[in-house]
Amino acid sequence: MQREPITSTMDFFSAVSDEMRLKILMLLDLAEFTVNEIKDILDIHQSNASRHLAKLSACGLLKDRRDGIKAYYRLSEELLMSNRVLSVIRDAYGELPDKDVLRCRADQVLQERTDKTKGQIHKLDQAGGSLKAQISLFSKLMQPFENAVDIGCGEGGDLSLMLANRCKEVTSLDCDPKVISGLQKILKQKNIKNITPKVADMTKTGLPDNFADLVLMSQVLHHATDPRLALKEAIRILKPGGTLALLDLAQHKEESFRTTHGHIWLGFDQSQLEFFVKEFNCKVLESEIIPSENEVDKKLPVICMILTKN
Repeated sequence: MQREPITSTMDFFSAVSDEMRLKILMLLDLAEFTVNEIKDILDIHQSNASRHLAKLSACGLLKDRRDGIKAYYRLSEELLMSNRVLSVIRDAYGELPDKDVLRCRADQVLQERTDKTKGQIHKLDQAGGSLKAQISLFSKLMQPFENAVDIGCGEGGDLSLMLANRCKEVTSLDCDPKVISGLQKILKQKNIKNITPKVADMTKTGLPDNFADLVLMSQVLHHATDPRLALKEAIRILKPGGTLALLDLAQHKEESFRTTHGHIWLGFDQSQLEFFVKEFNCKVLESEIIPSENEVDKKLPVICMILTKN
């Protein structure tokens, strides 16, 4: 039989033969706990809790994780991989006379810990929750497309790079030669072969009719001199049955955006956009206004539309 990481030595039997240490193992089999939490659940002095934890750790049964000034204890990976030893310990839990009381106290401690962190779950603008990371994740869940076109790919071409994960070919368009030049450098550095950058106006892409089965227009339509013509062009290059994904600002009154952000249009009325695309023989599958979560930074509501070409 394959040797397990934890073996039944004299030190092991000495560690687990104490009822209080067995209770600690039972608690840590439920979740991580600090010294203070363990002493409160077991109703013992902190010094006693620390002594028992040290004994169990010395035998390789526990590990700790630092979180600032706190240390969270858990069962060690070695113990969790030792099926025979762990089975013996878990069987012994059933002999503890107050096991149900201890588990109830442990549940209360975990609930109190949860209550303290309610409302603190990070959002997109906090650590580990960047919009780029979220989009990258969901791009990998996206259904595959043969040819995708990213109209107005913008500096860095983030959405084009994400489309490349699931699309056979991606064409990235932008009217700024510097943007396209920058994207070409990124593609060379990352050795990405299935993205073709191209300088083009959104109203005159230069692409053939029925070219793409996915066209993406994200936050670009408000820069168009003629939004109706830009939509008409996007639909022209879309294959019948293809998908147009449109994301743009809802109608707003922030006149300063004309100078600070170069916006030509102050957003759009939802019904206006729906009228345009229906005129061009498209069916609206989804249409939603997503409200702003941050008024302070002037983040505005956006219109999200998914269309298909008849």
